[in-house]
Amino acid sequence: MNSCLRFISALLIMATLLAACSANPSLPANSPVSIEDTQEEGQTLTIVNPESIDSNMQTEQLSDGKKYQIQTRLTDFHLLSSTTGLAWGATRNELRLYRTEDNGATWTNISPSSSILFSSSPEFGKDFFFLNKDTGWIIRNTINSGEAIILRTNNGGLVWKMASLPDVARVVAVFFLDAEQGWIVTEGDYRSSSEAKAVYLTKDSGATWKKIMSTPIIAADASARLNKLPKIGVISGMSFTDKNHGFVSVLEAGQPSLYRTTNGGVNWSKVEGWFDHSKFASCSRFSVDAPEFFRGNTRYGWVPFGCVKEDAIKYQGYFTEDGGASWSFVPFSVPWQQDDSSHLATTFLNRREGWSLHGSMVYHTTDLGENWLLLPQSAKLSEIVLEYPNVLKVQFFNSQLGWLLVGQSDNNRSLLMQTMDGGASWQVL
Repeated sequence: MNSCLRFISALLIMATLLAACSANPSLPANSPVSIEDTQEEGQTLTIVNPESIDSNMQTEQLSDGKKYQIQTRLTDFHLLSSTTGLAWGATRNELRLYRTEDNGATWTNISPSSSILFSSSPEFGKDFFFLNKDTGWIIRNTINSGEAIILRTNNGGLVWKMASLPDVARVVAVFFLDAEQGWIVTEGDYRSSSEAKAVYLTKDSGATWKKIMSTPIIAADASARLNKLPKIGVISGMSFTDKNHGFVSVLEAGQPSLYRTTNGGVNWSKVEGWFDHSKFASCSRFSVDAPEFFRGNTRYGWVPFGCVKEDAIKYQGYFTEDGGASWSFVPFSVPWQQDDSSHLATTFLNRREGWSLHGSMVYHTTDLGENWLLLPQSAKLSEIVLEYPNVLKVQFFNSQLGWLLVGQSDNNRSLLMQTMDGGASWQVL
């Protein structure tokens, strides 16, 4: 019996010695743990609240034990100040939303609950809107339920509250004028294949919504369609300058058009003569983006549109200097670019200054697009666009600071970049 015990003890000692020999002596007890997930490779973010990390993400604990690094795929972003911005993407039906307040050095995970599933990633101005770092809304479009879920926060994502819009197919535009009043445009009816439009208004931060306009699925006569958004047409975006005046851009019968309201979204009328098709007869098709009024001065704004010829596209714009009462076409003397992406690669900071990206080439204007200066080519940007050729979004907060999101052709990976010298040089955030 004693010999058996001695034999078992010897086996245990040998197993312990073997385990010790096989361990890596260079690794400390609190060495980083990485969970591989190739679908999430791309952008590396340093997260400051590790308790919010999803265990399915690729993570690595940093040496101070208080920060984590993750790799994730971003699909959109929005700059809120010269130091603060949001970036997000949806993976495996979960929305992952991050905020930085130090120019991308560190990020905070402010995602809503993973129990709220997203079939696609939200887009700013379509189903995502933030006024500032504290106040924002995210819309989860219908997933086989006929009900859109509207999430809202007023404390930077610490708490998300929920409301719903029943019997809608999809939300196609959202805009908030302030923390209380906002509008949503929906398209389609859950019970039919109709493209009928509806406008909803909230005056209590999105807790409740009232339908203030709808296009009839079947109109009894032409008068039933008066003062409405068009039933047939693709909504591109919406913007309001005050509680009464707003604009919606539409790709209608294949051509850009603009609709205006002067009574808070109840009635809408087409801005006649806004788009002159005869000037663009050589274009095979068009795209149009959301109307945008520049920060701090709602008298000045623009609506960008794209003209496609064969496999090339050029963006140009209609500008206003009187709050949308009148519009002027401004051609851009920039090169045509390959039509391999539907995303707008031109942005304006104000009524004079703008940027246009063509691969690794960055053009800059300070005279409303009359003249464009090709900036010195950034070595880092040139390197990145070889692997990430698609410009997904570009935004400048001031004349120096801008962000750029680029993606691979298969859209599986993306990188968020930043310039702090007006577009001359770029670095990955």
